[in-house]
Amino acid sequence: MTTAATLVGQIAAILGPAIGTNYSASSAANDAFEGYTFALVVRAARAAGATVTFEDNEGHATTTLTFRTSPGDIFSPKRKYAHAVIELPGCPALEAHIGVKVSGQSKVLHECDVAVIDRHEARICRASRVHPRARKVPIAIECKFYASTLQLGLARGYLGLAEELTKRNRLLVTNTTSETAAKMITYHKAEWEFDLSSPSSAKAADLEAKLKTIFRNYSATHR
Repeated sequence: MTTAATLVGQIAAILGPAIGTNYSASSAANDAFEGYTFALVVRAARAAGATVTFEDNEGHATTTLTFRTSPGDIFSPKRKYAHAVIELPGCPALEAHIGVKVSGQSKVLHECDVAVIDRHEARICRASRVHPRARKVPIAIECKFYASTLQLGLARGYLGLAEELTKRNRLLVTNTTSETAAKMITYHKAEWEFDLSSPSSAKAADLEAKLKTIFRNYSATHR
């Protein structure tokens, strides 16, 4: 099974040698998996033509990225958590975050393991100490890292989350797999990418291709 050390190495390879993170070989594998998924979002955005930079929650440019390892508020001042700033030519800017809470359609808060948020919305949320609204989150990814087969109950939970967050461009990403879970998620027209058992696997490339398409569609509809 993929280890935290392997994932941390992939994060460094994708983000580049000038960027450091709070991940290490001793990090929890599920945290590193979220970081790896975040890195794939960054690479997909660049492949779609975006310029990507990084800043902390005070708006300062940074090359040392501290990411959440538990659910948090986008406006929390406890630590200088980092996010990516994604700028597609001629489009409203976006931000990519790890572990922030989002307000669903029912106004209930939900954690997004990886979320791409409208930058104007994110700035308002930090200034006003409120949570991003689901309709202002173009991409939301639920990350699951397990040593065993994906349990059906987790897939059911993801479907409820996807519905709460308006479903479009919501993905369940996991290092394991389950034919039953895939069948159920597909039936309900939700998105998934299973079996990212190795960063070099075809599944990782498939996820990146999906994300690139989402960014390209965003660009086409927001110019």
